[in-house]
Amino acid sequence: MGACSSIEDATPTGTSEERKRNRSIEKRMSMDQKVQNEVHKLLLLGAGESGKSTLFKQMYTLYGNGFDREVRESFVKPIQYQLLRTMRSLIKAADLYYRSTGDEKYLFPSKMPRYRRYSEIKLTSDVAKDIEKAWRHPAIQTIFEMKDNFQIPDCAEYFFDRVKEVSKPNYLPSNNDILRARARTVGVVENSFSIQDNKFTMYDVGGQRSERRKWVHCFEGVSCVLFVSAMSAFNQTLMEDQKTNRLCEVMDNESVLLSVLGCTADGWRRKVRKHSLMLFDEICNSRWFEGTSLILFLNKRDIFFKKIQRFAITDCPALESFSGDLTDFQETSTFIKEEFLLRNKVEIL
Repeated sequence: MGACSSIEDATPTGTSEERKRNRSIEKRMSMDQKVQNEVHKLLLLGAGESGKSTLFKQMYTLYGNGFDREVRESFVKPIQYQLLRTMRSLIKAADLYYRSTGDEKYLFPSKMPRYRRYSEIKLTSDVAKDIEKAWRHPAIQTIFEMKDNFQIPDCAEYFFDRVKEVSKPNYLPSNNDILRARARTVGVVENSFSIQDNKFTMYDVGGQRSERRKWVHCFEGVSCVLFVSAMSAFNQTLMEDQKTNRLCEVMDNESVLLSVLGCTADGWRRKVRKHSLMLFDEICNSRWFEGTSLILFLNKRDIFFKKIQRFAITDCPALESFSGDLTDFQETSTFIKEEFLLRNKVEIL
């Protein structure tokens, strides 16, 4: 037979102290929960290159503490690296293009230095002059006009025009430089700010396929989801595979759902044999977001406006049913918006 005894019988004084500590802990937990409930959680979702990280930085600039010197200095190497990397890509593309066309007189001989680590990057005045010279070269300008066929960031032209400033030893990025800087988001980044006494915490998560599986950990307790999609991506491919259309990836890619929901391909297909689910469809109709507000943010409209004068949105498989004026901004943008809204099965209040 075993024996047992209660705490009350053994240590009545200890019981009183323990109850006091318990009440104190519960009170602190209740207060912490109350503080947490007063904070509105905003989750930024979207595919890579959609511009959601730029939106994240804009919110922090407008309503947060802004960028201190340490943060500004942290952007110097990434900006300089992006300049070098982008020019290398343009020179390589020019070389391949003009060799294939037989116009070898346009082959560009300049080579940009390579660095294995950010810490090794040295954008000297001489390298800056080479970049400036290359940027003005007709061959590079011709290739840049075809940049949608390559993985050239939207900020490239802005920084090429500022290469002298960026190469200065005491260069410190401005707000505009930081907003335009392209840096891949890895994992989850958060920032807190207040708007008219309302407290917000915004989470930015990686948009590339390899990062999307981390989205699910941010879902619980979210007040609002901001789904960001680049309108201008209708004629661009993913950086990850160079084949999949970026806008189709947002609307129609099954592999995204598999990585986000942690489901096997066979298991998922058994559930959805009759129709092809879409990323945005799953996000706005997901059980994770029941009772959660969702805002669709169609980004990069200025680039989109310029693009539709040269390219047809019907080149994108997800938009091939469009039958209106291909060069009309209002018609084309409204059609894209409606394509997204059609995927929402939840009643809009």
